[in-house]
Amino acid sequence: MQVDEAIRGRRTLKAYSDEPVGRDVVAELLDLAVLAPNHHATEPWRFWVVGREALDALAEATGDRKLLRSQTAIVVGVERDPDAQIAEEDYAAVACAIENFMLAARGRGLASFWRTPGVLSLPVVATLLKVPESVRLIGVVHVGWPGEPFPPQPERSAAPFTSWLD
Repeated sequence: MQVDEAIRGRRTLKAYSDEPVGRDVVAELLDLAVLAPNHHATEPWRFWVVGREALDALAEATGDRKLLRSQTAIVVGVERDPDAQIAEEDYAAVACAIENFMLAARGRGLASFWRTPGVLSLPVVATLLKVPESVRLIGVVHVGWPGEPFPPQPERSAAPFTSWLD
C-alpha cells in the first residue's frame, strides 16, 4: 500500500478480531514509529506493549472496560522535561510516532485506535506497568486485525484552514 493510501485509509476502528498481533509485527511497527521527527533528538517516547492478560488486569484495576477492545495494545508515554518548550516538542514528537505506528499498521492491513483515557493518570496503572515517575502516559493505541470493515474516507480538505500569502 502506498503512503497516500494508508493516510486516506487509516480510520479509527473499534472492533477487532480475537487474533493477537504478533510480537515481530508490533516490534517492526514500533521501529517505524520512532522514525518520527524529534527536535533535539530527545527520543522522548516510551512504549508498553500489553496483551490480553495485562489488558484484563488494567481493566479490572481501573474499571475501564474499553481497554478490552483489542487483544494487543500499546500504552504510550512521554519522558517529562522540565523545560516547557522542550516538553511541548517532545509531546508533538510522540504524537507523530503514534501516527507513524498507525499508518504503518494500516499499510499491513491492521486496524488501530488511539485513545486518551483519563485512567492512565491513576497510580495503579503506573504500578501495573512499572512506569517510571519521569514518564507521563498519554495514550493507548489499540491495534489488531479488523473485526469490521474500515469506515469510508471522510470528505476533508485543508482549504478552509489554509491561508496563502504571496
